[in-house]
Amino acid sequence: MKCIFCECIEDSQILAETDHFFMVYDINPIQKGHLLIISKQHYENIREVPESVLTELILLEQQVAEIMETKFDILGVTIVQNNGLVMDEGTHFHVHIIPRYRDDCFWENQKVKWHELLTEQLSCHLKEQFRPCIH
Repeated sequence: MKCIFCECIEDSQILAETDHFFMVYDINPIQKGHLLIISKQHYENIREVPESVLTELILLEQQVAEIMETKFDILGVTIVQNNGLVMDEGTHFHVHIIPRYRDDCFWENQKVKWHELLTEQLSCHLKEQFRPCIH
């Protein structure tokens, strides 16, 4: 399948870029100013992205949040990254940065069907992978 990020983004759409990422406005925005930070390399999954590239991403997210939150009259930003089979078809690894406003009803518009997750099992896996927290 053709990847719209690899084949359809025109240079004129790119707002800014770093070594591993470029930014564009979302073509189907949730809110005015909704940005996408897109990896230049075609990663299918966050698990494929090297640590150094992820470090660049988090610093880029921080810089974009700083610009949006200090230069515009917003409350903050929501940063969202879909992964795995929930990614939009015809795309690759990317992050959404969405400006947020008082009374924007962002979370009220999320209609999610509730599914059970074995949280005890998840807790065990997390404790096995990471150091336990000390209180």
